[in-house]
Amino acid sequence: MSKAKWGERIPHVAAQHDGSERWLIDGQVRTATALAPTGALSRDRTDEPQTWSSVPEAAYDPKARLAAMDSDRVDRSVLYPTAAGLSGEALGAIKDLDLQIECVRVYNDWIIDVWSAASPRFIPQAILPVGSVEAAVAEARRAVARGHKGLILPAQPSQVNPGVPHLYKPDWDPLWAAIEELNVPICFHAGSAPSVMFDISPTYDAVTAKAFDNVRQSAGSAALINGMVLSGILYRFTKMQVVFPGSAIDYVPFALEALDHQWERQLLARNEGLKDRPSEVFHRQCYVTTWKEKVGLRNRKYIGSDRILWESEFPRSSSTYPESAAMIDNNFSDVPKEDREQILWRNAARLYDLAI
Repeated sequence: MSKAKWGERIPHVAAQHDGSERWLIDGQVRTATALAPTGALSRDRTDEPQTWSSVPEAAYDPKARLAAMDSDRVDRSVLYPTAAGLSGEALGAIKDLDLQIECVRVYNDWIIDVWSAASPRFIPQAILPVGSVEAAVAEARRAVARGHKGLILPAQPSQVNPGVPHLYKPDWDPLWAAIEELNVPICFHAGSAPSVMFDISPTYDAVTAKAFDNVRQSAGSAALINGMVLSGILYRFTKMQVVFPGSAIDYVPFALEALDHQWERQLLARNEGLKDRPSEVFHRQCYVTTWKEKVGLRNRKYIGSDRILWESEFPRSSSTYPESAAMIDNNFSDVPKEDREQILWRNAARLYDLAI
């Protein structure tokens, strides 16, 4: 980015009064607790780096990341942002639309020019600006043309950047239409919409608060699934595929059962736009992720083995790294081979159009 044009507004790491370092984005400190969420790479998972020199290379260097993947027996990695926010919300919060668009473009180009160029094992996904629907559409088209395999958006853009239309309003329809045309998934990472999550109790100490934060993020995805279905978006754009990464799957059967129940009791006769059963819409267009729980028969029955993706959540503290293989063996112990292969790699290969 142009230093002459943007100066200190360019996202960068800066020293704080207490000796720690933090990401500054448009002059605002990104987080008060850590520089990077890399607990999986620490001996103590509650230990997050406070300075750039203590950030593990596997968090930002493609070669080091490949070595970590090899040691964890992971073949491919679908890329999500960290400093930019779980779904790019840290950049989406920039009020100056021109600066926001420029930051998003630079991030997306970096993913292609550095990470994709380093290895085809990295599956690139582009974040989108939220300050303008038109800008989001334009960046989606540009990024996919450059080679991005998926798109990422904060779950509640209007909370990230006040004044932006709510995600479920028709204002966003041009983006959904473009995504259908581009034939790539749109992803809403758990934790990018604090409004759908439980508050962290002020009585918790730092370690307990971090643990609770990991739990509440996954649970919040149940609300996001409900919202995408009941908003009517997936009824209007029947070819759009939506991914809820970081969701976990134990919450999903409840969400689908509750959706179907309310649809039968309240919506079927009164809403002309919601004629399909919500669980059928989910099975047609949605994906959720698993990494930490048993992939039992109930989950596979209600969700569908063809709608579950495995993830490692690397390098976050909740990650299965460096024991992913052992956790897979445990969590998939009673899963038939065909379903196991679907969840571990076939679904992702189909969704991201990978030659495997």
